[in-house]
Amino acid sequence: MTVPRLLARSLFFALLLPGLLLAADDYKPGPDSQEQPGVPKGEVKKFVWKESRIYPGTVRDCWLYLPPAFDAAKEYPLIIFQDGGGAVNPKGDLRVPTVLDNLIAQQAIPPMVALFINPGNVPAVTPLGKGLSTRSFEYDTPDDTYARFLIQEMLPEVAKSAKISSNPEDRALAGTSSGGICAFTAAWFHPEAFRKVITGIGSFTNIRGGYWYPAAIRKTERKPLHVFLQDGEKDLDNVHGSWPLGAHEMVAALTFAGYDVKSTFGDGGHSGKQLGSLLPEALRWMWRKAAAAPAPAPEAGGDLALSGLLIPGKDWELVTSRKFVDAACSDTAGNFYFSDLNGGTGIYKVAVDGTISVYNAQATSVSGLKFGPDGRLYAFQGNRKRVIAIDDKGTIEEIAGGIDGNDLTIDHEGRIYVTETGKKQVVIIEKGKPRVVATGPKAPNGLALSPDQETLTVSDYDGNATAAWAFRVEANGDLTAGMPVFPYRRFGAAVESKGDGVTCDTRGRWYIGTETGVQVFDPNGRPVGLVLPPSSGPITSLTLSGPGLHWLFALSGDRVYKREVNATGFLPSQPPFAREK
Repeated sequence: MTVPRLLARSLFFALLLPGLLLAADDYKPGPDSQEQPGVPKGEVKKFVWKESRIYPGTVRDCWLYLPPAFDAAKEYPLIIFQDGGGAVNPKGDLRVPTVLDNLIAQQAIPPMVALFINPGNVPAVTPLGKGLSTRSFEYDTPDDTYARFLIQEMLPEVAKSAKISSNPEDRALAGTSSGGICAFTAAWFHPEAFRKVITGIGSFTNIRGGYWYPAAIRKTERKPLHVFLQDGEKDLDNVHGSWPLGAHEMVAALTFAGYDVKSTFGDGGHSGKQLGSLLPEALRWMWRKAAAAPAPAPEAGGDLALSGLLIPGKDWELVTSRKFVDAACSDTAGNFYFSDLNGGTGIYKVAVDGTISVYNAQATSVSGLKFGPDGRLYAFQGNRKRVIAIDDKGTIEEIAGGIDGNDLTIDHEGRIYVTETGKKQVVIIEKGKPRVVATGPKAPNGLALSPDQETLTVSDYDGNATAAWAFRVEANGDLTAGMPVFPYRRFGAAVESKGDGVTCDTRGRWYIGTETGVQVFDPNGRPVGLVLPPSSGPITSLTLSGPGLHWLFALSGDRVYKREVNATGFLPSQPPFAREK
């Protein structure tokens, strides 16, 4: 075909079928987005915020919407809009105060307070300067800084004018473009404060690392969020990435992980028009009586997933608390043991029936526990720098001294492996004598053996460490082929955790306690996902114990937690076996 004929045909289709080649983007505000006669109006108050400690030196305009018939003594739900100046504009794309007035009058949503926040700006020093907008820094950075700005600074400011519900199900975040990813980010990092998210043309791309979310959603225990997501198929495609592809990835990931999500894709570009036309629908959906969250996608083929491990409705349960707990351990019957490391009260036993007792009061300052093939309980005693064995009568025998240890494990032949964190090495104790068998981790901490006892995994607690290590266990107990094969979760340039306690199940899944929760890996080191922690503190030690060895016990600070899971533990001091499929 000649060039003129090709151009003519292209022009013909452009005139005949414009929707195929150009984005229509002709969305109009519906009746609920327009002022209606007889509908009571809420009050909008403007204020300027320039007292931020989290974003020092910034100045920003804010607006507060109080619903019709506002009662200062009543508690209200709250919705926060990023890029607030555009959202509050009665002639803009979103027209939020008008939408709220109409839906509240219809009783489609409860009366609520709305906060509209502009991004910060550092004012110019001279007339020649333009100042510095911190919009991208605030909105596109995938961490909890902006959420803390809302929780620590904005919510107290709102509280001066209105009582806001403390229930996170009563709090929503909304925004478009970078404000859209910002709304999701704040809820993702602090679901205890915000649960509802409305995001339009969200920048789930690589402006500052936000492309990470779809992968993280698939490999993180589901958070209790409700997400309404809108984008246009002709949205941006530039140096930062493709907005439509990022949005589709988000929807696929949220669906895979079993989130309460509603999505809509139009023919528009990078515009707030479609979300504006849909905002009444989004608010109705968000404040509907939500059904139970859908089930996550099941494990497929040989790919392990969190859906195969976690049991719906089975969450963490508090077992007990002491001063500082450590050294999680189980026996074959499923009785659980731990130490009160700094409490001076020795080793405790939690029986299968839940009864808690002191197992040995003399063995204090214990940071590692494992039962040996001889039935005795072996412990590393930090205040005495020694490994000891405790029989069922409470008699303590020193096995080896002069060890600057941390944690330990024991194989079926009675060989004891101990991490010496300060010395950056792992030692093996045979016949009471230690020898160095591994280096590599900068701060070796927890350790565990695989079901076949041919792999020893060692966590690295160093603040700059990026992974836990795997070692091949030779027939004579030596450790070889050491490699950092268990990568800690990354978020942008940051590594999310320090590795602490380690355990393994009969399927060869590895569990590593970290600052952000329990990181789970498949037998070859591929990350399966993150089990969210039971509290805000790091997971310092963990094991599978309880009835049938089906309960994951996790120690965090002063507390012991347990959670029933689809996994079975084992004792490394038992004879080796092939991992289950």
